[in-house]
Amino acid sequence: MQHTTPGAGDPAARSTGRRAPRVPRRRPRPQRGPRAGRGRGAPPRRGGAPRAPERFGHGQVRYAPAAPGSGLPVVGELVAVLAAAADRSEPEPPGGGAVLREAACGYWWRRGLRCHPEDLAAAPGAGPLLAAVLAAHGGDVLMPRPCPLGWTPQARLLGRSAYHVPTPAECGGVPDSYALLETVRRVRAEGGHPAVLLLCVADDPTGTVAPPELVREACEAAVAEGLHIVSDETWRDTLHRPHDTVLVSPGEMCPGDVTVLSDLSGAVAPASWPAAVARFPRAPPRPRRTGPASSTCSPPSARGCPAHWPRPSPTPSTSRHR
Repeated sequence: MQHTTPGAGDPAARSTGRRAPRVPRRRPRPQRGPRAGRGRGAPPRRGGAPRAPERFGHGQVRYAPAAPGSGLPVVGELVAVLAAAADRSEPEPPGGGAVLREAACGYWWRRGLRCHPEDLAAAPGAGPLLAAVLAAHGGDVLMPRPCPLGWTPQARLLGRSAYHVPTPAECGGVPDSYALLETVRRVRAEGGHPAVLLLCVADDPTGTVAPPELVREACEAAVAEGLHIVSDETWRDTLHRPHDTVLVSPGEMCPGDVTVLSDLSGAVAPASWPAAVARFPRAPPRPRRTGPASSTCSPPSARGCPAHWPRPSPTPSTSRHR
């Protein structure tokens, strides 16, 4: 049987020009039962039971993840030092006390990076130091891909744009120099202001150490474009393949344009003891240069331009920590 709309076949209705009344449509009722959860955000499980929508893993990450544990017991010497300082009631001055900064100065002197205690600052973790450096320099942040999980949230926390640059095929932690120049050109063409480059010679996500020639190429490209370099050297003292490459810090190549950051919570101290130290350039950052990039950085053998700095005289506190 053919169903027609009431009034559609009525000659009187057609002659008078009146429209046929509309039949109201019935809205479908919401489904109930095991098939109700089969939506876009809740795919079904095996057996027909719906799966709850995921609350994590989507959207912007605003905060850095917790520091991973090393899985090793705490060294007895560190426990003794912490227990001996448990009865201290005096607060530590901002940026670290003189004993702490002198010990950190001796740590970097033994690794070929010349500095003085007034060039260092300590904080309870690498997050506050990195956030302070990014806030001081301003602008957008460039970092290699892949990178540590805590870098991108730090930039987003300050409202800065983060751009990821591909790394060479040989290693991670250091961006490819040509890809870095292309990314800087593209960001500036879009109206951005790239100002800081984050890199990690001893890379944690890939477990590789960047060769010195690749580190030099990336540093030359960054300094030539007026970028300030932040070198995260948290894992430089961990075990790696020493016969494959030699670890050279960017602070040795471009000491006036590099801030070296080292987080003790991970490679040296347990993750439950937040402590980090940063080495800042002694001289003010150099202006942007348009000449060849080879004239902006010193060779690693020269240990940077401030080789004329006098080595600090050993004090009782310095000799104790050395």
